[in-house]
Amino acid sequence: MKKSFLALLGLALLVSVSGCEDLLEEDPQSVLVPSFLGTPQGVEAGLTGVYAGHRNIYGNEQAMYMAVTGTDEFMRGIADQDGFHEYARGLNFGPSAGVVTNQWNNYYQYINGANGVLKYAATVQGIPAARVQQIVAETKVLRAHYYFLLVQQWGDVPLQLEFRDTPTTDIARTPIADVYNAIIADLTDALANIANTPGQPGRVSRATALHILAKVYLTRATSTAKQADDYAKAAQYAEELINNRTRYGKNLEADPARVFADQNENGPEVLMNVQYSTDPTFTQTSEQNYFNGGNASSFFYRSRYEQGIPNMVRDLKNGRPFARFVPTPYLLNSYNMPGEAGRTLRTTDTRFNKWFTTTWYVNSPGAASGSTAAIIGDTSLWYPSYELPAAVLARIAARRPVPYRVIQPSQHTREYYPVMNKYDDVRRASTNAPSVRPFIVYRLAETYLIAAEANMYLNNMTKAVDFINTVRVRAAAPGKEAQMRITASQLNIDFILDERTRELGGEVMRWMDLTRTGKLVERVKTNPVTRVPATVNKTVPVNGISGTYGSDAAANIQPYHVLRPIPQQDIDRTGGKITQNPGY
Repeated sequence: MKKSFLALLGLALLVSVSGCEDLLEEDPQSVLVPSFLGTPQGVEAGLTGVYAGHRNIYGNEQAMYMAVTGTDEFMRGIADQDGFHEYARGLNFGPSAGVVTNQWNNYYQYINGANGVLKYAATVQGIPAARVQQIVAETKVLRAHYYFLLVQQWGDVPLQLEFRDTPTTDIARTPIADVYNAIIADLTDALANIANTPGQPGRVSRATALHILAKVYLTRATSTAKQADDYAKAAQYAEELINNRTRYGKNLEADPARVFADQNENGPEVLMNVQYSTDPTFTQTSEQNYFNGGNASSFFYRSRYEQGIPNMVRDLKNGRPFARFVPTPYLLNSYNMPGEAGRTLRTTDTRFNKWFTTTWYVNSPGAASGSTAAIIGDTSLWYPSYELPAAVLARIAARRPVPYRVIQPSQHTREYYPVMNKYDDVRRASTNAPSVRPFIVYRLAETYLIAAEANMYLNNMTKAVDFINTVRVRAAAPGKEAQMRITASQLNIDFILDERTRELGGEVMRWMDLTRTGKLVERVKTNPVTRVPATVNKTVPVNGISGTYGSDAAANIQPYHVLRPIPQQDIDRTGGKITQNPGY
């Protein structure tokens, strides 16, 4: 038990490096004792280790379950490994669930690593003072971010700000007011010394700190720890970033399609991302094991296309279809504008067509019971945004040399649905290999939406509308900018949540958005489970496409689900000093 408790507290750095020139060129060391942190090499290694923890949060299947599914945006797919999709009681969703325990442990492991860096950076010799200040500032931003993730999901959590190199059971939960104060103190301290722009890709900067600080104040404003000036502070820090974005080297991309363009993950809109490497000894990944430090995000959102769809086989371009995260009707329809219908649906707001894939193309004539007459590159499968008239379906069925398959909105299942493509990676090493694309955590478009929300609550409606319209107009089809602008009378928290879906859907923050706004239960209940008959449509039958679409989360969710269960292991190990959240 002593050994496992040490692991819980994260009392050894998982990764140590030689130098700090590149976060991706890490040289594992055999010296992992705490005193190594007291050397120039060690303190740099310690900071790199704290950065590395984000690889177990972003791009990691378990961590993404906790933020993506069980919301109004995404629901369970064909596999439900951890139960978080549907709030189902049992071993997969509760105090003993692996997803809860593993993520809790991840956070505290890297928090303790940050504590070690801060302790030893104060006395380390052989590093210029300016570099020490930068190390301390970056470490404080990262520690604050880990605690911010913790407090949003678990509420009162143990607040550990001192490095621990011996095991202890004398740990209890700290009121969220104190946790938020510590988060804000770290971020505020960091602003004094952190660089305006990152020294290399993947590092945090002043822009990162400003964004997180604005988001922290916005989130605290709806918590039991709220302070009277929270919205004013959220607006202040968001606007400082927006108004000085040139100073920080930041700006909105002119075209939403550029935001997630391959090899643009360090672009001007990105405020924070997580770096990956092709070196399996560094990432602990392989085709068989990519959940420890690998970026598997490209797998989770992809629907099936190689089973039940003629003339298609799995390939690198189309991706590995885990079909874990299925878009809800609400998410898909959020891009529909008033007055649009049929073929004009989703033609005003361009984000759906840029961030979702709805058409697949023949890559293997004759495969999956298809026809050898099929032509490579011809349409194989189409997800229209509306129900097609019978005449159109008949025309597709009569198409030569072969018809293509059509799956209409009423025919979506947990296997077959339009795919969010923000995390696609066609440069993976092989069809089943994980991605090495950097994972975007925060970007400037969200800063505008934070500024809009904070100003709305401050009744600064002109500013609020201007901020949200900046994001919306950026997404407008040419000549339709006026239709994308809103007025103050349209602005409320539900509209802001809808806009956050349109802009930030699938970006690993929706569960937190819904809990902080008090909308989780209400919105999850809008996605009840439905069934799809075995024959998808009478004109173009697709063998094997049938099943369930919808979520049992709507039936299972309860008010207490706004907090996650505290891991039972910690309750037991501390003799009950760490207590459980209500309902679990």
